[in-house]
Amino acid sequence: MGIIRRQSIKASIATYLGTAIGAFNLMILFPRWLTQEQLGLTRVLIAVAILFSQAALLGAPFALIRFFPFFRNKAKKHHGFPALMLLLVMAGFMTVGMIVFIFQIPVEQLYGKRAPLFASNFSWIFPLALFMVLTELLFYYSRALLKLPIPVFFREVVLRVAQTVAVFLFYMKWISFQWMIALFVGSYLLQLLLLTGYVLWLKEFFFFSGIHLEHKVPLNQILRYSFITFAAVSAAIYTQNIDVILLGYLLNLDNTAVYSIAFFIGTIVQIPARNMNMVAASIVADAWKENDRERIQKLYMQTALNQLIIGGFIFLLIWFNIDLLLSFIPKDYSGAKPVIFMIGLGKLFDMATGINGEIINTSKHVKVNLFTNLLLIVISTAMNFWLIPVYGIMGAAIATAVSVFLFNTLRMVFLYYEYRLQPFEWASGKGALLLLICFGVGMVLPSTGHVWVDSIYRSAIIAVLFVLPLIYLKISPEINAAFRSAISSVKK
Repeated sequence: MGIIRRQSIKASIATYLGTAIGAFNLMILFPRWLTQEQLGLTRVLIAVAILFSQAALLGAPFALIRFFPFFRNKAKKHHGFPALMLLLVMAGFMTVGMIVFIFQIPVEQLYGKRAPLFASNFSWIFPLALFMVLTELLFYYSRALLKLPIPVFFREVVLRVAQTVAVFLFYMKWISFQWMIALFVGSYLLQLLLLTGYVLWLKEFFFFSGIHLEHKVPLNQILRYSFITFAAVSAAIYTQNIDVILLGYLLNLDNTAVYSIAFFIGTIVQIPARNMNMVAASIVADAWKENDRERIQKLYMQTALNQLIIGGFIFLLIWFNIDLLLSFIPKDYSGAKPVIFMIGLGKLFDMATGINGEIINTSKHVKVNLFTNLLLIVISTAMNFWLIPVYGIMGAAIATAVSVFLFNTLRMVFLYYEYRLQPFEWASGKGALLLLICFGVGMVLPSTGHVWVDSIYRSAIIAVLFVLPLIYLKISPEINAAFRSAISSVKK
C-alpha cells in the first residue's frame, strides 16, 4: 500500500489544485464571462468528444495496464508493446472518425432546434477527440510506468489554466468566440505536447519502435482483451456522459450549464479515488500475474475503507458549505443544490465499493464488465429519457446516481460469487456509522443567518467530531500512518 499512498498523495495534491482552479472557473469566472448557452456548449463538446475518443481507444489503455508487466523491459523498448497500442488506437480513431463524419449532418439537424450553437460547432469534435485519444494513451502508459503525479498535474492544472486564459481573452474582447473555442480545444493539444515531452524525458518514448512480442502473450489474446474492454469501457463512458448530451437535446444548453456546475461540485468527492485507483490498477495487474488473490483481497478492502472515509468526509464538508459555495454563483444557477447532493451520494457509493472495476478489468473475466455495462446503457438511457422531461436536471442526477448504484452492486456480487472477494470489513461499518453521526449532527446545528459564520463553525464542529474518533479508534491503519507521518513532519 506504500507506493499507492505515496503516488496517490502526490497526484491528489495536483488534482485538488486543479479542482480548485476548475471550481473557480466553473463557479465564478465562466458563469460571468460566458452566457449559459456558451458555457453549455463547452460542456457538451467535451462530453461528445469523450465518447468519441473512448470508442476510438479500442480498450488499448486497459490492455496497457493489464499486459505491461509481461513486456516491461526498458532495454528492449518493452518489446514494442507501446508501439502496438499506438497502432491500435490510431486504427480506432480512423474507424470511429469515419462513422462520426457520416452521421455529422443528421446530428447537427437533430440538435439544430434546441442547441443551435452546438450544431454549428460540431466539427470541433474531430481535433478535440484526436488530442484526447493520444493523451489518454500516454497517460495510461505513465500509469503503467508508475509515474503518475506529473501527468495528473498536466491534466488537472495546466489544462484548466489554459482554458481559463482562452475564456479570459474572449471576455476581454481580444478574440472572437470562435477563436475562444479554437483555443479551448487547443488546451488539449498543449496537454498532449507536455505529456509527450515528459515521456521523452523519462526516456520511455517507444511508440515507434519495432514490435517483437516474443510470445510472452499471444497477440490474439491482447486484441481480444482490448476489444472486450473497449466495449465495456465505452458503455461505462456512455453512461457517465449521456446525461449531459441528453440535457442538450431534451432541454437546452442553458440547463446543461447549470447541471455541469452541480455535477462538478458533486464529483469533488471522488477525487482521491481516481488517483488511488489509477495506481492500484497496475498493482492488481501484477497480483493477477502471480495469482496472488490474498494480495488483491487486502488491497480491495483497504481502498474501499479509505475511499469511504476520505470521500465521506469531503462529502460532509461540501454539503455543510453548500450555501457558501452557491453564493459565488449567479442566481441563474441556483437550482444546482439538490443535484449536488444526489451526484455526491452516488459518487460516495462508488468510492465505498473500492477497486471492483480495476480487479475485473485486469482479470480473465473482463467480459463481465461488458455485460453489466450493456445493461447499464439500457437502464441509464431509459431513465434519462424518462426523468429529464419530468424533473429536468434533477432527473438527470437521479438517473446518474441509480446507474452508479446498480453498476457497482453488480460488480461486487460477481467478484464475491466468482472469487470470494468483497470490499467490506468491520472497520467499514465503523466508518459509515461515524459519517452518519456527523451528518446528523450537522443537520441539527442551528443557523446564525450568516453564510460565512455558518460554514466556518459547522465545518469546525464536523471536522473535530469526525477526525478525533477516526484517529483514536484507529479505524484505518493507513490514515493513522499518514497522520503520524504528517505530525512527524510538522515537528521536524
